[in-house]
Parts: sequence; C-alpha cells; structure tokens
Amino acid sequence: MADKGMSKKLQGQVALVTGGGRGIGAAAAELLAAAGASLVLTARSEDEIDAVAKRIRKAGGKAIAVPCDVSDFGQIEEVIEAALTQYDRMDILVNNAALVWPVEEVAESDPDEWAYNIHVNLVGPYNLARHVLPVMIAQGYGRILNITSGAAKGGFVGMSAYSAAKAGLDAFTRSLAAEVASAGVMVNGLNPGMVDTEMQADLRSVDTDGTKINLDQFHSAYESGKLGSPTRSAKMIYWLVGPWGRNETGKIFSAGDAEWWAQVEKDVA
Repeated sequence: MADKGMSKKLQGQVALVTGGGRGIGAAAAELLAAAGASLVLTARSEDEIDAVAKRIRKAGGKAIAVPCDVSDFGQIEEVIEAALTQYDRMDILVNNAALVWPVEEVAESDPDEWAYNIHVNLVGPYNLARHVLPVMIAQGYGRILNITSGAAKGGFVGMSAYSAAKAGLDAFTRSLAAEVASAGVMVNGLNPGMVDTEMQADLRSVDTDGTKINLDQFHSAYESGKLGSPTRSAKMIYWLVGPWGRNETGKIFSAGDAEWWAQVEKDVA
C-alpha cells in the first residue's frame, strides 16, 4: 500500500494503464491503486493483467483487467466501454504499452513487423487518447501520460521503427497538449531511461554478430547495476498524473533530470 505521503491522493479517480501486466505498467498500476485510484488494466496477455488486478484487489484496491491490442481501434473501444460501465468516468491514461521489435537494419527488416511497431508505439497512444478525450473534456479534467524513450532522438542502428515511433509520440504529445489545455486535460511524456524490464532483457538477448547493430550500452547498464527499477518509474508516473503535475502540460520529462527526480522523491515520499 501507499506511504503516508501518497495516501489516497487519487481517491475517486479512474486510471487506465496500458501494458499493465508487467514492468513499469504493473508497478505504476499498483502504486496508483494504492493512492486511491480505480484501475483499468489492459495488455495483450490476459493472464498477466489478471494477476496484477488480483494483487490490487487483494491489497484493498479496485481493478479490472480487459485484454486488447492497443493497435486495434475497435478493441480499444471495448476497453473504454468496459471502464465506463464499471466506473462511469476516466481521469488518467498512461500509454505505456510498447514493442521494441524488429531490431534489424532497415535493408533486412520485415515491412509488416516494422509497420506493426509503429502501430503499437504511436498509433496505439492515438487510439487510446481518441477514445478517452470526449470523456475527459466533458469532465473538464484529465491526465494523459505517454511513456516515451531516449530512442526518440534517433541514431540507433537496428532500432529505426522504435526510434521513429517514439519521436512521433513526442510530437503527438506536444500537439495534443496544445489542443486540449483549455479543456483541463494535461498531456505529458516521460522518458524513464533504461529500466530493468523484460524488454531490456530481450534486447540483451539479440544476436548482433555480423551486423552493424551495437547493443553494448544495454549490456553495460545491466552488468553495472545502472538499470532503473520499475518502482522508480512508477513514482515518476504518479507525480505526473497526481496533484503535483497539475500545471504541467506539453512537456517531455526525463528520468535523467536529477533535479526533477529529487522533487519526485520529496513529494512522493
């Protein structure tokens, strides 16, 4: 459960977390629930989100799990319908679902895999935002947080799809924030840095022999214990969608910002 510093600050709010079955998504969902929010968890893996929802309910929180592929507009509609049927409002959206594959040079890549990466990492957040915005605008309140990456700056051999999608997500974040600021809906991005998740483990498993792909930075971060924890990322998410982020919109926050992290640690005690 939450510490005193974060106790019930989200009471009465409803939060939707995509990719909520593991890693950053699961950690964020449990923290937001401990702070009083009712959770809607979605991901492609039904077993994983069911397990997180059960942990939240066992701890005294509220949570439902609705499986879907965020790249499918129709499936997202079903998630939102389930959320509104259960809770009758939507206050927080955390677009966390992500896909790193394909990790290949463009000349060797599969067009369908490349396009699917864009659909999950960029079109997915659009699909979610498009469905929740009418509700948030009608409420006069909403928080949308897009989980982005340092890869948005580009230049990573073999990660063209992921980098392009995250760069697009940053631009989408700023544009959407400008559109809805007057409606009371705040939209921001968070680059959590390299975090100890299954995605990081997957990257370290890639065989790069005979290619130009260099993933040494991920191996080095893991071996030196410099990977961040999902719990640390969850605190940043909580800060941004909680009362401390009420005046923030159109910004891309970074785990590498030591001054901001110090503020998060102070506020999210």
